[in-house]
Amino acid sequence: MYGIKRIQGKITTLSPLFSGGNEKTGITVSLNRMAYLVNGERVEVPCVSGNEVRGYLRRLIMADYLDKSGYELDLETKEGKHLFHTLFTGGILSEAEGQMQGAIDLTFKRKIYDKILPARLLGFAFGNQMIEGKLKVSAMLPLCKEIQKFLPDQYASKLSLYEMLSVQFQTRRDDLRAPRESKSDDQAIQMIIEQEVFTPGAEFYHEFAVEDPDLLSVATLARMIELWKEKPYIGGKSSIGYGQLKLEYAQLDSAPYFDFIALNKDSVSKTLAEFEAMFK
Repeated sequence: MYGIKRIQGKITTLSPLFSGGNEKTGITVSLNRMAYLVNGERVEVPCVSGNEVRGYLRRLIMADYLDKSGYELDLETKEGKHLFHTLFTGGILSEAEGQMQGAIDLTFKRKIYDKILPARLLGFAFGNQMIEGKLKVSAMLPLCKEIQKFLPDQYASKLSLYEMLSVQFQTRRDDLRAPRESKSDDQAIQMIIEQEVFTPGAEFYHEFAVEDPDLLSVATLARMIELWKEKPYIGGKSSIGYGQLKLEYAQLDSAPYFDFIALNKDSVSKTLAEFEAMFK
């Protein structure tokens, strides 16, 4: 099917959310920001990048797909490590060697596309080529009046983005300074770090878009969103409770994803084994 299918959603933070950018002023670590031109003026808007969302969901869906298909990667081997990197991080373009040299065999490329559903949706780098996926993942944009014209009308908000932000204070050991013998001296080398975060209750607009959507790609996305709802986090420091989310998306049907795996377990495993062998 040609065209594009868009799935819009609203995300609400249930705990402080930190998604770090490259900016650091003194001891303050700032949120990631995206620049907008609003009424002729540049506005730096904190957000969670689409790349961060995509990366987290890739890891969730790939682990689920391997688990459901019964395929185990041997991470003690070079081939297993390479395949893990390709599936779970998207791989990296590199000078191809061995069986990876030159163009990918189109028949095998089609087999990957047909049998490894998350790879069809998300794409990956394979040797010296980039295989593009169907899924586009937008940034999580705060529902605020500063960028209202860039958001769908139903997500109107009178809240300023500055009301959505707060600062968390943490301590960090200064490892560049040698520890002292006494406890009092040891405490003296603790650093206070200011970390800009989204306040619990902050709301975001978010969108997935599937190009040329087919039944299995949409079902794979449905399963991906289900997995995210089971582990509803994003950003840093989730191990200490940061980045917990409430996710609200239109209902999608994941049943074809499960049906496909149940009917094709053997061929899926065979394709994964062939893929792994290509890294020799």
